[in-house]
Amino acid sequence: MAALMIGLAGCRSGEPPATAPTAVTDRNATAPALLPTPTLAAPGSVDPLRPPTPQVMPSPTWPSDMPTAEPPAGATSDATTLDPTTAETAAIEPTATPALPPDATAEELFALGQRAAAEGDQATAAAAFQAVLDDPGDLDEATLAEARLGLAVALLAEGQHDVAALELETVMQTPLDRAATGRETNDTADRAAFHLAQARAAAGDWPGAVEAYRAYLQNNPDMAAYVQPLIADAHEAQGDTAAARAALEGALDGSAQRFQAVGNHSRLAALYLAAGEYAAAIAQYDAIHDIARTEATKGQMTYLAGQAELLAGNTAAAQERFRFAVENYPRAAESHAALVALVDAGAAVDDYWRGVVDYYAAAYAPGVEALRRYIAAAPEEFRPDAHLFLAWSLEGLGDAAGALAALDAFATHEPARALFERGELLVRAGRNEEALAAYDQFLTEFPEAEGGAGVAWAAAALADGAGLADAGARYLALADAFPFDENAPAALARAAELTDEAEEAALLRQRLTEQYPANVLGAEALFRRLLAGEEGAADQVATLTPSNYFALRAADFVAGAAPFTAEWPLSLPDDPDDGRAEAEAWLRELPVLAGVTLPADLGALSAELAGDARLVVGRKLWRLGLREEAKAELEVVREAYAADPLANYQLALFFRDLGLYRSSIVAASTLLGQAGATVFDAPRFLGRLAYPAYFADLILPLAEQYGFDPRLQFALVRQESLFESFARSGAAAQGLSQVIPDTGAWIAQRLAWPDFVNEDLYKPYVGLNFGAYYLSEQLRNFDSLVHAALAAYNGGPGNAARWLEAAGADHDRFVDTIDFPETRLYIERIYEGFNAYRHLYGQP
Repeated sequence: MAALMIGLAGCRSGEPPATAPTAVTDRNATAPALLPTPTLAAPGSVDPLRPPTPQVMPSPTWPSDMPTAEPPAGATSDATTLDPTTAETAAIEPTATPALPPDATAEELFALGQRAAAEGDQATAAAAFQAVLDDPGDLDEATLAEARLGLAVALLAEGQHDVAALELETVMQTPLDRAATGRETNDTADRAAFHLAQARAAAGDWPGAVEAYRAYLQNNPDMAAYVQPLIADAHEAQGDTAAARAALEGALDGSAQRFQAVGNHSRLAALYLAAGEYAAAIAQYDAIHDIARTEATKGQMTYLAGQAELLAGNTAAAQERFRFAVENYPRAAESHAALVALVDAGAAVDDYWRGVVDYYAAAYAPGVEALRRYIAAAPEEFRPDAHLFLAWSLEGLGDAAGALAALDAFATHEPARALFERGELLVRAGRNEEALAAYDQFLTEFPEAEGGAGVAWAAAALADGAGLADAGARYLALADAFPFDENAPAALARAAELTDEAEEAALLRQRLTEQYPANVLGAEALFRRLLAGEEGAADQVATLTPSNYFALRAADFVAGAAPFTAEWPLSLPDDPDDGRAEAEAWLRELPVLAGVTLPADLGALSAELAGDARLVVGRKLWRLGLREEAKAELEVVREAYAADPLANYQLALFFRDLGLYRSSIVAASTLLGQAGATVFDAPRFLGRLAYPAYFADLILPLAEQYGFDPRLQFALVRQESLFESFARSGAAAQGLSQVIPDTGAWIAQRLAWPDFVNEDLYKPYVGLNFGAYYLSEQLRNFDSLVHAALAAYNGGPGNAARWLEAAGADHDRFVDTIDFPETRLYIERIYEGFNAYRHLYGQP
């Protein structure tokens, strides 16, 4: 047998059952990319600190007879010392009447208003824009219209709907001479119409809202998918279902990101269903089915269409829908409901699919009966994995003996897969010795089978967990036999940990470093050798790729730099495009762009990108303040062009200038990965796109006030949210600093923050203030030990205190002591970020 498919052969999706065993993957290989809070994770393959696939290099010292010196007592590094303020209520607080710079020009006040609006400080924005309108100076008509629109939007955000509406009506009624403004397009009046609709809706003026929304749509028909549902909301508020339905029908004329389109079709389907127009409802379910990507949604829509057919009296058509769901989307919950409907109606159902659907629904007993009938019937096109589903179903019923017998039957069709599944089932049953025998038989009889490395890892890990003496040998055999497997570095590392021979352990760590210098475990091996004082280890630090925590930690250790310290103060370029020409010259020489006809202006959007309807709609949504919707559209564009390095560069700049910072960072990071570069060897301009210093006007004074290095907060904010102010995690952490509601309320009380509501955490100036205060509190509580403060920020002060008591102040011992993987990774990622900011913004 040349290959082994560890996936599910019989299921059309090509994936294993949800509760079935799968091939073992690397559990401790190269650390994942710098990620924000878990539900906001950026793609792991685009980390700017990490080059593409690490190269496996031959080890000149392995095998080697060279003796290794006995390691001396471990060296330690000094803890960094900071001096945060101890004031409990100190903060940069908003004031009832924002004070504006007394000598500011109209142009400066306009810029202040724009910046304050972007930072969520609507009171300051309103004051600045009002000052511009009171004394406009030499500002042109277009800028004054923007100032009035900015004032209205700020008032609207503050709940002053009637006053905002008056300002918006003024903007709409003031014509602009486009030739005089020197601008090709001007959408100020259009945006004013949209916000006027919002103001009227907030005031309960639904007919007025519809009128304003339609005025916006007149010049922006491509926004129908987003604006017509708002019109439908206004009609439904008046009880006019027919008009709401007509608006939603109009929404289908505009293209939209998948989730928005699904929402529009779903609303329309519900209205059709309620009106008894079943064929129209089914058409909407089919439309959702066609654009859906997941089996769950496709199965659900197929089932709902079948239900609608039943309501329409079309029994045969309904059963055909149900049967299609069962045979094509067996994992969907609604597919089991479809199966039940078919069985209750006495309709014929293929026993194989009946057993598969029952398995996924955990209806094991009827599933076993169906699968046994199928196997007994022995049809011409027999599906061998029926034995697998039978085994898993019997296991679900607690019948291990029957499950193993079913696997024996499966072995007559796929013997290698059967051995793997036998080992997995025995592991779940706690019969580890028998499981190891199955894995070993697999490796002996099918050494060339696909998935062999995964089986070898599973066997080694099982032996390791059981404390067997041969676990180290198993790991080493895996590393020898499968040097390019993702688990090979972890296998070498664990083999070094398990050996009792110091010399052998040193040689294994040396081999790990030399074969996998870009892997975090290779870097960690060298760092451990440094801590042990191993001779010659320091000379190898330069060979590491600065792509992970341990590579950077080793470099700092050799340089004598304490963690989270910097030789030079942070220095931000006056011009955000500083170094751009140099970076673009570097890009033009990249091998990945060889053969590509490059434009004169490398950073300008190509005609294809600029004309992409999704980008056009996304930009309009962003300018309307619909951040989530805009991000959804623009992320589709970024993903569509992710394989194009030039497009990544152009989009990184476009998103930066728009204010969609997360997407800009991801695009820039993807570009660096495609270039095989990190922020430490690429031009600084590109590194600064991946590690930006956004909101510096807020972070720098906060850092000065609380006495910590601003690079620490930049790195923390990048890790927490990738500078996305509207970010929200699965744990309900919110905003730039990812503060959870209860903590936010506590901080607001400590700072005496006026009129605080939880949604304020999404405002950058609030989120950054609260994050800085909480960080400073942890620094104060933990004697300025940054690693302990970060552990408290992520894992809680109580846990940080526990780890500190066990490890002491030393950074490395503390990190090793942390027993929360997420918190340990959190500190490592912020360390990486701090060092990136130190490199990009700290050298003269």
